Amino acid sequence: MVLKTFSLVLVLLGVSMLGGCTQKSRYEPKKIDTELSGYQKVTKGLRHVVREGGIVAEDTIVTKKSGEISGLLPKGYFFLNENEGSVIVADNDGDLEIVEKGSGKPVFRKKFAQPVVSATRKGRLLALVLADNTIMLYDIKADREIYSESEEKVIAIDARAANPLFINDLIVYPTLDGRLLVMDSKTKTILRDVAISDKELFNNVIFLEVHGNILVAATASKVIVITPRNIYTYNANVKDMLYVGHDIYLFTKEGKVIHLNEKLQKLEESDFEFANFVAVAEMNGKLYGVEKNGYLIEMDRRLKNVKVKALDEKVEAPVLIAKGKLYIGDKEIPIQ
Repeated sequence: MVLKTFSLVLVLLGVSMLGGCTQKSRYEPKKIDTELSGYQKVTKGLRHVVREGGIVAEDTIVTKKSGEISGLLPKGYFFLNENEGSVIVADNDGDLEIVEKGSGKPVFRKKFAQPVVSATRKGRLLALVLADNTIMLYDIKADREIYSESEEKVIAIDARAANPLFINDLIVYPTLDGRLLVMDSKTKTILRDVAISDKELFNNVIFLEVHGNILVAATASKVIVITPRNIYTYNANVKDMLYVGHDIYLFTKEGKVIHLNEKLQKLEESDFEFANFVAVAEMNGKLYGVEKNGYLIEMDRRLKNVKVKALDEKVEAPVLIAKGKLYIGDKEIPIQ
């Protein structure tokens, strides 16, 4: 276990060093409209950020759906997902708990053979993706595994791993090697295997949402839209993305914000040259991107009316936007 961890650290370090050597320029706004104010200190600060939220303070989860939720986090655990009136938390040893938000009581506990990367609950069913790229379906009421399949192992993943998705009787599993596996939850059979991309490193699915009968997913190098009749793809160096109404917004590693429709046709593009977006959000018709060198960039959904707001320093700590607040390390800032 120590050897595996050390190897992974080396991979991450190598990627970081390569990135540092090639990217010598930095984002410099032409104009700063204002400085953000209202900073408040948060005890212990933000840590372990995932796709749906993170942890602030000692035992407080902050989620994109609900904001801050206190008293539900066992010591040594981190947040994975929130759905069906409960939160799913796990640790690095394979332990997982489902905790009811109302009572604060765990309704399910289990130790899996591998750490859990992502998980979603629907009733008595729990869909999981483990760190060795095993997909699993578990009956939490009967406390038994009802399906598992091991996929190709990966060396390193992006921490913003997407959670499995329930769509009626279907379960969509976002794998760590860049695929979507669609399962019929009644027959426990894989109906479809959709490859999004095939990069060697950091190729896991980082985004997965469905609006109506349209599914949108992405890895760090490609976006895919699946409709009842067609599949559309779009190649990009995806840093993060949003799916709002019928609009898709890509924040790229080159500092561009690209507005696409659900056929992945480009509608607008705005170039914030060399911007390194470390968190993004949509709130009340506005898009927000936190830029690593210390800026909050705000714009409307047509990528117009851009405002650049200065933070008090570069963003070196974990960062998250949730429920009208920007969390950066041990700071909490209202942004609306």
